[in-house]
Amino acid sequence: MIPIELELYNFLAYRDPGPLNFEGLHIACLAGPNGAGKSSLLDAITWALWGKARVNAPDDLIHQGQTEMRVALTFDLGGSLFRVIRQRKTGKRGASLLELQGWDTETESWRGISEKTIRETQQKIDNLLRLDYETFVNSAFLVQGRADEFTTKTPGLRKQVLSNILGLSSWEDYERRARDRITETKARIHRLDGRLDEIDRELSQREMHEAELVVAETAAREVSSRLEATEKQWVSLEQTRHELVALQRQIDDLTQRITSNEREVAKVEQEQAIVKPQADKEALKAALGEVQKALNELQPIQTRHKKVAEQRTTAAEEIARLEGINQALGPETEPVKARLAVLEAATEPVCPTCGQPLTEQHRKELVADLEQEIEERREQYRDNRDRIQELQTQMNEIDHRRSELEDQLAERPSLEKRVGELETALGHADEAARRIEEFANTLVRRSSELAKDQKQREELEGQVEEAENRLRAASLSQEDLDRLRKEKRLADERVGGARQKLAALDAFEKQRSETHVERERLVNDLGLYEDLREAFGKRGVPAMIIETVVPELERSSNELLGRMTDGRMHVRIETQREIKTGELREALDIIISDELGSRPYELYSGGESFRINFAIRIALSRLLARRAGAQLRTLFIDEGFGTQDARGREHLVAAINTIQDDFDRILVITHIDELKEAFPARIEVAKTPQGSQFRFT
Repeated sequence: MIPIELELYNFLAYRDPGPLNFEGLHIACLAGPNGAGKSSLLDAITWALWGKARVNAPDDLIHQGQTEMRVALTFDLGGSLFRVIRQRKTGKRGASLLELQGWDTETESWRGISEKTIRETQQKIDNLLRLDYETFVNSAFLVQGRADEFTTKTPGLRKQVLSNILGLSSWEDYERRARDRITETKARIHRLDGRLDEIDRELSQREMHEAELVVAETAAREVSSRLEATEKQWVSLEQTRHELVALQRQIDDLTQRITSNEREVAKVEQEQAIVKPQADKEALKAALGEVQKALNELQPIQTRHKKVAEQRTTAAEEIARLEGINQALGPETEPVKARLAVLEAATEPVCPTCGQPLTEQHRKELVADLEQEIEERREQYRDNRDRIQELQTQMNEIDHRRSELEDQLAERPSLEKRVGELETALGHADEAARRIEEFANTLVRRSSELAKDQKQREELEGQVEEAENRLRAASLSQEDLDRLRKEKRLADERVGGARQKLAALDAFEKQRSETHVERERLVNDLGLYEDLREAFGKRGVPAMIIETVVPELERSSNELLGRMTDGRMHVRIETQREIKTGELREALDIIISDELGSRPYELYSGGESFRINFAIRIALSRLLARRAGAQLRTLFIDEGFGTQDARGREHLVAAINTIQDDFDRILVITHIDELKEAFPARIEVAKTPQGSQFRFT
């Protein structure tokens, strides 16, 4: 994993400093005063990749006074570009977001490759990097104040970290799978043992099953003989039944034909009764005369009805005329009333309506004339109203008379219709006579057929009675035959069951042989899986791999430690330790040799301890970088060099330069000014009111 670009937003001391591009850097120094935010840049990288940093609580990583933060890291992994974006929002509804993207070379754009959940996406990132946070900070990342992260662990935990670095977790999976196979194989062997016991119990019953077969075959032969005789008798009865069915079918056909002829005869007789009156011309003529006479008697009534209708129309028109006059009298009288009111109110000797001279006498005369005119109009209105009431009374009487006449005329349409029907019937009387003759011929023919069919049905019914008597006389029933057949079927089933049991015993013999072979194979497999479990266990192949790696780790550590101590100190790593019982136990002890002798690492402190830690951690990083499992090509060193004197710091820088070919990118954090000049590239970090900023120098 080689970092390419880092973007920060509200992360620790940083607000929005812009992207930090690492391209073109091989060895670089992150420099700046204490508290400026140098270590925060490396915290941002680990938080983006694993969601972990030196601060355990994610909300504590958010810039003071802000509610959300974001870190995006672009990195190269095996020649492919990836980008991880991790966000965090604090508060009551705090939430986290993790997104993994890959660079699509065809579209030259980022493509999302995240899983459904944050946990699944994190697992995908771990699988890509092939290491987790703990392995990272114990090897390729020297966290400030934690350079002894690996060396201070217990020997057992040291060995586990080394196992993770070497990618030996797959051997744990192999061991688990071997254990599962052992458990599964033992269970299968147990099931086979149970099956063999069942087979032996079944095989012990062979003599009993053979005797059962003899008894069953004897009983089956006896039942078969009885059934054969009974079925012959049943065939004869079945033939009689078939004859009976055929006779009954003929009777049904005849009955259907007789019923049809009876219906046809009744229909012809009914139609004959209907047509017969239609052929009587004299009766039709007499009926026509009576109907025409009744119509003639209605003619005077029709005349009176017409006259009454004319009277009503005249009265209605008169009422409408008088109502129109009365409706017009009101509007016409209003101007006269208005003029009268003006004359009565006038006090000047001038006419208020025409402007001519007007004497009092003349005014009174005009008033009298106008009052008379108004009264005449009112009188006319009353006369018209009285006349309207009189005409309305006449109309009511006319309506009553017209209703009575209409009741008398109500039967006229039916009489006219009847006249038409009778005239039509007279025109078809000859045809009706011909139909009556046809009906008579049809009745003779149908009656003859009916008598013939009835006689034939009587003969067939006699034959049916004879067949039924034969069936009733028989002692065999369907239940008897079914009972014998069932008895035969059960006897055959007992024979088949006995034979099947014997056949099953033969199959059991074969199964027993095959099961013994299968059990022997599983026992052999069990031994193989036991050997594999031991080989895959911590004391097997993983221990052998660690044994082969420890010399390389010792050699790399001693190379660096020798440079930093002028050859005074030497590291020895022991993978086994003898306990009080005399047994050898797996461990990873660190023994340091100097001019005073050999002592455990735990007895060193201060600058010597730091150099030992630094040498071992760099050796672990080089080891991790060379492993194909974890493609880590970057080394991060965030550690105070203040514990070293000037010569010690020179040795540390020389050691870093020595390992530069093992890594594509090395980032070192320091606040010591004289160390800045020892590195070809520097990233200066400074704190500002707008948050920490960085620049290349």
